[in-house]
Formats: sequence, structure tokens, C-alpha cells
Amino acid sequence: MMTRNGVALKESFKGKRVTVVGMGASGMAAASLLVREGADVLVVDDRQKTVPSSLSHLSQGGEGLGTVHFRLGGRREEDLLSSECVVLSPGVPLKTLPLKELQARRIPIIGEIELASAFLSALSAPIIAITGTNGKSTTTTLVGEILKGWGWKVFVGGNLGTPLSEAVTGTWDFIVAELSSFQLETIQTFRPRIAALLNVTPDHLDRYPDFQSYQAAKWRLFENQSEGDYAVLNQDDPATMPPALKGSAVSFSRLAIPKRGVYLHWREGEIVSNLWGEAEPIVRVEFLKIKGSHNIENAMAAIAVTLLCGCSAEGIRQALMNFKGLPHRMELVREVRGVKYINDSKGTNVGAVIKSIEGLAVPVILIAGGKDKESDFTPMRELILKKVKRLILLGEAQEKIARCFSDHPAVERVGSMEQAVERAAASAAAGEIVLLSPGCASFDMFRDYRHRGEVFRQAVEGLPS
Repeated sequence: MMTRNGVALKESFKGKRVTVVGMGASGMAAASLLVREGADVLVVDDRQKTVPSSLSHLSQGGEGLGTVHFRLGGRREEDLLSSECVVLSPGVPLKTLPLKELQARRIPIIGEIELASAFLSALSAPIIAITGTNGKSTTTTLVGEILKGWGWKVFVGGNLGTPLSEAVTGTWDFIVAELSSFQLETIQTFRPRIAALLNVTPDHLDRYPDFQSYQAAKWRLFENQSEGDYAVLNQDDPATMPPALKGSAVSFSRLAIPKRGVYLHWREGEIVSNLWGEAEPIVRVEFLKIKGSHNIENAMAAIAVTLLCGCSAEGIRQALMNFKGLPHRMELVREVRGVKYINDSKGTNVGAVIKSIEGLAVPVILIAGGKDKESDFTPMRELILKKVKRLILLGEAQEKIARCFSDHPAVERVGSMEQAVERAAASAAAGEIVLLSPGCASFDMFRDYRHRGEVFRQAVEGLPS
């Protein structure tokens, strides 16, 4: 296999010096895999101060195992330049590394996804990779549920939770991986049999210099595909269309009938496939438990992927009708005195907020804000001015958002999620919806989006009936 700078990465890591940068879930999984393969591993992390228990046992060594050492609280340039390979965690930007020096020494830089693929390529299980600005966790999970419903043994992971490296030791019929743009930055030869790009809207502009750079990272999903592979694309979103494809294109659309793919028949309210030629009804939208236009798109993408895997329309239909969605994604928490409280804490960008509000037909009290990702909030203006009765802002980005909506008749700032829920409850009337859809990251006030969603849930559960 080849790296971007042309250096061959040997499939055998036995005895090789490898530096793993970052001790998040993917970094720890990469270190574990490398030690099992006999590598001499150095794990470095600027923030961590202690060795996690999940890795401490590896430092004891054993027959056939490599070694692992840790340098925590800071890393030295020499830690990288003395290695034979650098494995970079997705949360660590490439620009923080001494790239010129590493390239001069022909030291490959890969990520945990590329590392895992070096071993997974020897397995017969097809890899299905799914990315997009929004909806990738829901779609990845849904694809996994449909395939499992057929009795197949399916690994579901990647950015979703379980690192891809953990698939290496199993026996699978299919491997389904959610991938982020950060993970795609460091692939070199990773080749999914089926690759799906759901949508691309501005996000992570605190990491990328512009939207085009973010989009290019998403497009990398397709770069190693070849004839016989499939690229599943959103026909309604031109930003998902890479300049060139080597695999066969399959599309999904809410607005038109694709040449080959899955589409929404609005008149019948039904999702239909023409993947194999003639139109084949799959499921009526009213029977889906997951609601909203964005979830119709997620369902269509999952249908396209699983039809390509050999599933029947009937099997797909049953799985779709049973799928309840994931926590923190347009999740109904409670209804109090006729007011519905919806947790969409995973809505961490402007595009997600727009999709969430578009799917609601009643007045909305919106709780938004958090850690800004250098986002432009103006695309939300028209929809929020039209459909949001009250805008409650919290977190670091509250002033920036408030300036964007200075002409909205009801904007207020709060200092905590509890206060936000209290103020929302005081202003909501029966038949309206209180929606947490922050449009921002969570790290200014919470551990992650899950923690933010749980704090919202607790505050809602504490409201008097």
C-alpha cells in the first residue's frame, strides 16, 4: 500500500517503531492493534496525564506482542521524526505536525482508518463507508440494522463509536463504517466497496481554511474506488458530487427521479427504487418512525446501500418501519401541558438546524448556541424569522448569533441549559415545540453533545406537569 508521499507502508508492523498521536478512542484502538502486531509503539498526547486502564495492560508485554510506551502532557518533534510511521488521531490537525520534516524522511502519516484497512483488506467482508455533514450516524446505524435483519454478521462502527480497528479480529459478512472528514484526511489506500456521501454543508471551518477544503476531505471517500465499486450520492445536493468517479454512481433524491437510484414519489408519499430498472415501491413515508425531510434522505441512502448489498424490498421495509432513530437527534423528550420538548443536541451546524426546523409545522421556541466553529449563521435567518417564535441563546456563540438576529422580536441570552429550558417553558403555548438544536459544538459548556442533550433532558424532566 502507498502513502500520499509515495512511501510504501509495509503490511507487517512487527518490530517497527510507530508513534500514535492522540489518546482518544481511535488512538487507543490503533495502539492496541499495533502492539498485537508486534510493533514498538510510542503513544503521545498533549492533554492526557495518565495512562488509560484499557492500555495499561499492553505495557506489560507478552509473547508475540510488541511494546508500548507513553509520553503524556506534551510531545517532542523527535518522537515523530524517529518513528517509521505516524498514526494520527482524527482530533489532531495535520498542520500541528512537522510535515516537511516527516516528508523529507519519508515517514508515512496515516490514521486509524487507514491502519485498520491494511488488515481488513485481507478479509472477504465488503466495506460500506458513510459520510456527510449530517445524518451519517443515523444512516450508518440504519444500514447496520437492515443487514443484521437478514441474519448477516455485521460490524458497525468507525466515527459512530467502535473504532474500525476492532473489526480486525472478527469474522464479518459486512463492515459498515461512519467516517468523518477528519478521518478521511489521513486515508491513503482505504477502499470501500460502497461509499455514500449524504450531504455537504459548511462545517468545521475552525479546522478548514474554507468550505472547499472541507468538501475535498469528504470527497476523498471515493478516491480509491474502482470499477465494480459503488458511489451513493445525494442528487439534490450538488456539493456531494466529486469531479470524477471511478465507481458506479447511484443517486437518491427527494426532488427528482434519478437515472439509477432511490427517490421520493411525492404524490404517493412513498420511497421508490429504480436501481434495478423498473420502479419498485419500498416504504410509505408515513410508516417511518424517524421524521423530517432529512430522515427521508437518510432512509433513501440506507435503502440504496442495502439494495446494493442484496437485501429485498420487503426486508428493508420491515427494518425501516421498526427503526426509532438515535438519541439526541430530533428525539422527543416529553410533552408538558401540550408543549413538546425535542432534543436535537447532535445538530452541531447550521445545516442541521435548518433541516430540523424545516420538518416542524408549528411555532418553535429554539434553544441554540455553544462553541462557534467559525460558522456563518445567516443561512438560518429566513427560516428562523419565519418559524421561530422565540430564540434563546447560550454559550460562547450567543453574541455572534444575537447580532445575526438583531431584528428578531424575541431573542434572549441565558447562562445555563437549565435557565434556557425554564425560559422556554415560560414562553411556550400548547401546540408549540421547544427545540434544542444548537448549531454549534458543545465543548464550551459540556463534555460533548451527548452530555449537552442529557442536561437538556434532565431540565425538561424537572418541569412541573
